[in-house]
Amino acid sequence: MNTKLLILSVTLLTFLAFSSVPTRSQTVITFDNPPLNSGTGSYITGAYQGLSWSNFARLNGILSPTVYPTLTSGFYYGVVSASNVAVNAAGEPAEVDSVTNFNFLSAYFTGGWHSNLNIEAEGFNGTNLIYDQTVVASATNPTLFTFNYLNIDRLYFNSFGGQTAFGFDGGNQFAMDNFTFEFIPEPSSLLLTAATALLLWPVLKRKRA
Repeated sequence: MNTKLLILSVTLLTFLAFSSVPTRSQTVITFDNPPLNSGTGSYITGAYQGLSWSNFARLNGILSPTVYPTLTSGFYYGVVSASNVAVNAAGEPAEVDSVTNFNFLSAYFTGGWHSNLNIEAEGFNGTNLIYDQTVVASATNPTLFTFNYLNIDRLYFNSFGGQTAFGFDGGNQFAMDNFTFEFIPEPSSLLLTAATALLLWPVLKRKRA
């Protein structure tokens, strides 16, 4: 491959790389759709907002006091965008998976029953643990935590510790709201085709010669 052809190839690939690859777009999951008309909650099943959720339930935090009329909880205080939050059911570990790799950027967390609740978030790529961060959540104010876990396909949440906040120990549940992430775009088919053609060009040129 002569110098002119090499320069042309690099220029074309650079142009395609910047013009053909889709732009990443952040998604904020508020858990508000579809609406919930009671405070009892509903498990998230199947795909929700493009992700798979295990042991997570959606709960109407605003209406949660109607379930426990004599109790206050962090589910009520944890609402950022009215009216729903996501809750790790029974205070047990919960998981988010995706067939397409994604970046987990941030989320709001509130302790459901415990103040100073520890919430550990592990980010995986395949079987490899890439990220591991533990945050401490208030029971009366939602706190925005930034994670910036890049190129993962699984999130694993585990909560523990803290102190009973409302005179009732309901376990290690947390409320999560405004879960912000972005899918990693697939390589452009046009870019891949152009790259293949450029790699095969010297072979085809020799055959014609």
